[in-house]
Amino acid sequence: MRRMMIAAAALLALGGAAAVQAGKADPLAELAGYYPRTWQSGDVSGAKFDVTDEVIITPVDGQSADVSFALNFFNGHTCDLQGRAVMQGRKLVFTDPDGWQGKACRLEIWRQGKDLRWSDRDNGCHSYCGMRGSFTNGKVALKLRQPLANAPKRHSD
Repeated sequence: MRRMMIAAAALLALGGAAAVQAGKADPLAELAGYYPRTWQSGDVSGAKFDVTDEVIITPVDGQSADVSFALNFFNGHTCDLQGRAVMQGRKLVFTDPDGWQGKACRLEIWRQGKDLRWSDRDNGCHSYCGMRGSFTNGKVALKLRQPLANAPKRHSD
């Protein structure tokens, strides 16, 4: 019982409205958090510079979360997406029926092994990206997850 209470407290500390039911963690709580990843990018001139990708998953209720992606790609291209995603099984799914080039945007987000993964299988979410950006087969290590309190505040324009 003590281990279960410690595990539940740890999930709450990691940033989510974690609910532990019958010894199983809530799939939404398992995804919730702030995931920053700093890496070195570059441009066509040969310049190198550090960039930080950020994924923020903030539970709204037991079945939905606000998601925010700020991803960097070569030559300064980015993908920036903010919106509401809903749980479908063990995946969070963001949808935008308007998508890109006649395809609906369907961005799936899930845990797999030691990673938080996401994918836009049909490239319908490309309207949120620059030329070299994509949501296809993205990931960030779960070990980089921080509490939501550490996430930068996003502003709507």
